[in-house]
Amino acid sequence: AAALARLGCDIITGGGPGLMQAANEGAAAEGNGGESVGIRVNLPFEEGANPFVKQAFEHQTFFSRLHHFVISSDAYIVAPGGIGTVLETAMVWQLLQVKHIQGTPLVLIGPMWRSFVDWATRNMLSFEPMLANPQDMAIPICVDTADQAIEVIREYHAEWRAASVPDVD
Repeated sequence: AAALARLGCDIITGGGPGLMQAANEGAAAEGNGGESVGIRVNLPFEEGANPFVKQAFEHQTFFSRLHHFVISSDAYIVAPGGIGTVLETAMVWQLLQVKHIQGTPLVLIGPMWRSFVDWATRNMLSFEPMLANPQDMAIPICVDTADQAIEVIREYHAEWRAASVPDVD
């Protein structure tokens, strides 16, 4: 997260403990980099946003929270997580599939996600007719390490910067 913040990226997490806190801490440590944001859902067993969240948003439902994540993000980096993370990942994948969001990388870190994509490929493409297209299985970018995920984002970041610079004649 610190490396991404140095690029000027905002770091948006669920604002909770564990990996989310580590990401917010990395962003906050950069100071002059991107923002450290938490988009939370009201859960009775969590007290509040982690101490490294500089800007917090509270939602009453997972649906509105996920929508907030989607409209606030230019890239999605997914670390290992639970059922909620699977839900969020599948939703973003589907939105990319139907082109409701475009030009946005979905980067999945670790063997858990590679297995998930392999499972989807094996099962969805084996039906007749197929339940997805082969190109849909190429939407998620599976990497092994956070450093590899950062490299993917660096490539997209360079493209975004080039696209945002006005053509001067």
